[in-house]
Amino acid sequence: MKRWIAGLLCLVLLFGLAACGGDKTVDRSFFYPLSSEPKSLDPQICGDADTAIAVSSLYEGLVRMDADGTIRPGVAQSMNVSEDGATYTFHLRPDARWHIIANFKDIYGKDCDKKVKLPVTAEDFLFAFQRIFSTATNTPGADTLYAIRNARAVHEGELTMLELGVRAADEHTLIIELERPSSDFLTLLAQPICSPCNREFFNKTKGKYGLGLAYTMCNGPFYLHRWNVETNLSLWRNPDYVGDAAVIPAAVSLQFNSDKSGYARRVSDGTYDAAPIEPEYVADLSANVRLQSVQNTVWGLAFNCTDPVLSNTYLRMALCSAFSAETLEMPDKTAARGILPPACRISGENYRETAGTAEFPEENDERALLFMQFALKELSQSTVTLQILCTAEYETAMRRIIQRWQKLFGVTIAASTAVCTEEDLQNARLKGEYQMAFLPVRAESSSAVQCLYAFAKADNGSFGTDNSDFVGHVQAVLSAPNAASAASSCLQAESYLIRTGVFYPLFDDVSYYAFYSGAQDIDLTPCGETISFVRARKTD
Repeated sequence: MKRWIAGLLCLVLLFGLAACGGDKTVDRSFFYPLSSEPKSLDPQICGDADTAIAVSSLYEGLVRMDADGTIRPGVAQSMNVSEDGATYTFHLRPDARWHIIANFKDIYGKDCDKKVKLPVTAEDFLFAFQRIFSTATNTPGADTLYAIRNARAVHEGELTMLELGVRAADEHTLIIELERPSSDFLTLLAQPICSPCNREFFNKTKGKYGLGLAYTMCNGPFYLHRWNVETNLSLWRNPDYVGDAAVIPAAVSLQFNSDKSGYARRVSDGTYDAAPIEPEYVADLSANVRLQSVQNTVWGLAFNCTDPVLSNTYLRMALCSAFSAETLEMPDKTAARGILPPACRISGENYRETAGTAEFPEENDERALLFMQFALKELSQSTVTLQILCTAEYETAMRRIIQRWQKLFGVTIAASTAVCTEEDLQNARLKGEYQMAFLPVRAESSSAVQCLYAFAKADNGSFGTDNSDFVGHVQAVLSAPNAASAASSCLQAESYLIRTGVFYPLFDDVSYYAFYSGAQDIDLTPCGETISFVRARKTD
């Protein structure tokens, strides 16, 4: 029997922090930009990066991920895992509570903020999982949790919710049964979609859950104090929060600002305490701003597998066998070791260090020519016309690849570049309006499993990889019984995409985050998908 126990449970009341020796670094307010205003703060439909940042502050799941990728206790203060690894028993903190505000008067009555003390229970998590696997919810990422017993069948309407492998043994004990052991299951439980949901509150919002102040009930380190439409979300420290660390800031303001060009200036002058910074604006930062890079990006050549010509696997393999990262002649770049970026984690460990390097096609003229011969025969064509979308920065590198193709394949290929902005590049990817595109793939999760799974989602710009072979590789990852097996299966899935010419990773890149000089202990998850202000202090 394995047992995982939380670290010290901090029972210090949050409002007591201000009295701790007059520490001026605590009880401060922090400001951070979101590039778009969330449509909803309902965790079970959290599907974009900006919403995930808000939801991760407002809600606490069974577990949460630390800055180093370690899975830590959330509402669950301890956990038991059965000997076969298929049954997880979570013991919830008995004093975990939902934060009740005066705006809930229509649901809980007048002065409810003073009278109602509502515990967070196993039933709240059961209801959350039932919502995740309800077709009516349309939860993004629900299928990453198919390791749960009967989850797929319930999600597809073949079984009822009563047959889902999640049950509340009592008020503070949640039991989750898996189809088979899954080494990365706890990482998957750290997703925002796995946050609890109170059934009574949800039902009484009458379809408005998460759509405003009066319809958003929180149990996280912060609660929603005000939602200023088109301006900001005002989050205040939650006095009912009982996580394993005291919440230091008094408030966090998430500012809606789609103009990323101004983020550097606003961090430099202290308007924002932190912000993501696009590479072209790093030079705009003042000297006293702390810059942190996150290795969450891989640049590569994407092939649209739904294109009439590039749907031919032999053609893609011919093109990929004719060049390598060296063809780009960019010695200042670090050659990619696979599709997933270096910051990804698997079972709490660094994925790339555990799995090693993916299998790349060998640059081989003879092999490339043979594949091209097969492709032209299957396509019943003597020539193919191709275009690579790219930004101006990388047009020369793409022309080098084209020159390599033309030298090897001669008149059988006519290829060109088309220059656009990175925003247009990503839009073209999502809409499938391209043949080839040299673009960055940024990890939207620190979980290698979740990042890989995104390639199987047609509605996520998956390059047309939603086929049974690749999905089979991904399912092997999701059901891997241990970290080594999960890493090996993940590597096989990566290698499959590269070998079959779906995405050819060429070099690793980083994303940047800037922190105002006086802002300390603002924590990013390994790939930067969420940011935590729980420990944040100001020294100025």
